[in-house]
Amino acid sequence: MDTLTLQLMNTDFYIAVPKGIHTTWKDQAEKWLQYVAKEWSRFQPNNELSKLNDLKIGETLRLNASLYDCLQRANDYHLRTNGVFSPYLKLQLEQHGYNQSFPFKVANTNLQVNLISGKPLQFLGNQQVMKVAHQEIDLGGFAKGYSIERLADWLEDEIAPDYGLIDGGGDMKMWSNSEKNWTIGVADARDVEREISTIKIKTGAVATSNRIYRSWQQGTIMKHHLLNGRTGSVANTDVIQATVVTSSLCDAEVGAKLCFLLDEVEQQRWFLENHQRSARFIVKEGDEGFWTMTEVRKC
Repeated sequence: MDTLTLQLMNTDFYIAVPKGIHTTWKDQAEKWLQYVAKEWSRFQPNNELSKLNDLKIGETLRLNASLYDCLQRANDYHLRTNGVFSPYLKLQLEQHGYNQSFPFKVANTNLQVNLISGKPLQFLGNQQVMKVAHQEIDLGGFAKGYSIERLADWLEDEIAPDYGLIDGGGDMKMWSNSEKNWTIGVADARDVEREISTIKIKTGAVATSNRIYRSWQQGTIMKHHLLNGRTGSVANTDVIQATVVTSSLCDAEVGAKLCFLLDEVEQQRWFLENHQRSARFIVKEGDEGFWTMTEVRKC
């Protein structure tokens, strides 16, 4: 295998394709991931995302085509989940103390921020957006999933059609049109060196979300990074880790978050209504985890 490893977005990236591909794919892959890490992070000053968040009501901005597409897709999930998933929670995350890049264990108490209903952006087409409400954007893990999916599509289409894999801190996209099979381990929520389940797959996507790793103390309260988009509050759940396996990494990213924000009946309904053939491995406090399957309904 020909491989590339990178450390970006507080994430270890691993990319693998067959040997013997004499192209500059590594340079192009690294350039793309560095661009996303620099320009789409809410922790980087004077980047594309900060210019967007700094807009005043009524102002417009023309975005890079990739950022515009990523925002549109995130907004589509926001609508499809009736606001439970939201990319518009930067201020609320900061209110809860997530105003610095991980790792950290203790956060300052910030002022209360009111959740303003509705999306803060109007998509005007031609890569332009208008600010329409006092909310700000945090693309978070969705940006990582989107960037991996875009890179995987390019590698499969133009560089390595036989097979390949991208792993970004457990968020993975893999493909195979040959005999290649992938075996993916699911790590213990509290001990990443220990596997508690495995996934055997040829082509698809895997996303894992864990509320222990990105958690901190704010005053006397333990908090984590998974917020309900309708309320801006930290998800109150006994789920500590969720892994979703499906065809799209963006679907898997959002689906993994919904495992913390919806009960099991609501989760199943959402996956069924969105016609996703998927599997979910849920770990709750005090148990070793269980699989739940969803099959595409036949019309």
